[in-house]
Amino acid sequence: MGDVQVMDQGPAMTRPVRVEPLDHVRPGARLLRPRGRFHARTGIELMAVIDGQRAHALDLLILDLTEVVTFGPLALQIVVQIATELRRVGIGLRLVGSEQAVGSALAVAGVRSLVTLHGTVGEALAGR
Repeated sequence: MGDVQVMDQGPAMTRPVRVEPLDHVRPGARLLRPRGRFHARTGIELMAVIDGQRAHALDLLILDLTEVVTFGPLALQIVVQIATELRRVGIGLRLVGSEQAVGSALAVAGVRSLVTLHGTVGEALAGR
């Protein structure tokens, strides 16, 4: 588990994107938990973390959006980009978030079938 350090035209800034290996529960699974406001930088950090995790036999990514303050159009676009890329390379993606915030945004955008949405990390791990 750890936070990601990002250089952004100046001093290092810490954006909390926690990475939790879940090998003790399900080998090849990782849990990513971005927190706070979802900015373009969040998407860049998420993609960098995902790229870094591929070396660890990653086959399932659980993206926990419950600590994200807002799930707006930018966040939706980034999640769709992540889902598309992971599907292309054969890595599963399960989202954790509220039906009201995340599920409705996915449905309105017409991309609900692209990802599975779960209410808790436990449900996402179980694949229910």
